Amino acid sequence: MIPRVEYEYSSNIPEDATFWMPSEEEIPDDEGIGYFRDVWMILNEPESEVRNIVTEEETLIEILDNLAASPQDYELIAEAIDSQDAETLPAGLLRSEFMQRAESLLQEPDDQPSSLRGLEVGVAGLSYALSMIGAVPVASCRGHIGEHAWSPNPVAFAALDRPRAEWLQPFISETGCGFHISPNREQFLAIEAPSIRDSSRLARLILENFEGRSHLFNRWLDLALIDSIHEASFDGES
Repeated sequence: MIPRVEYEYSSNIPEDATFWMPSEEEIPDDEGIGYFRDVWMILNEPESEVRNIVTEEETLIEILDNLAASPQDYELIAEAIDSQDAETLPAGLLRSEFMQRAESLLQEPDDQPSSLRGLEVGVAGLSYALSMIGAVPVASCRGHIGEHAWSPNPVAFAALDRPRAEWLQPFISETGCGFHISPNREQFLAIEAPSIRDSSRLARLILENFEGRSHLFNRWLDLALIDSIHEASFDGES
């Protein structure tokens, strides 16, 4: 079972959206933007990489849906997927069934990135799909159980300009997802979903409707310029 958080999600772009996008000079070399914790930059990801992540995530969500019999099971299995560590699961049937289905996905070579590139199941595909279209994902959460959870439902924050937000809007509406602006993060648009299945469907729609159409948008971060800025800064400090 995949938990759903039911309330009214609005696919309308908020009237007070600023459509702020960072310049190359505003991209840090070793952390994210927006004062989120434990984040990093994911910029201009290629379509082939995004397709791999979205496809892997769909497989993992099916494993979650098949194995989790309760919200507590879901949380435990999702955490095992996120951490790539089945030892976090209770011993017995739950762990043995999980290992039969997911062992190959957890055992990545030491020199290879994890299948979800360090992000949580259910929002990894969406975050990378947003990066693929030239938006700047800045934080994400698959949603967690408990009163101290950062978010109860899947959400991805991103810097988006108006053309990209308007292009995304019909896909957000089709999947039952929504936009909102969070207090103290007014420069970003948050894209939220009732469940990780919905956020995964949104990632798939973005991928399939954008693939091969990079000409849609004009504003792209220049990764070579970002590298040169940080190299110059490093040389100046040495």
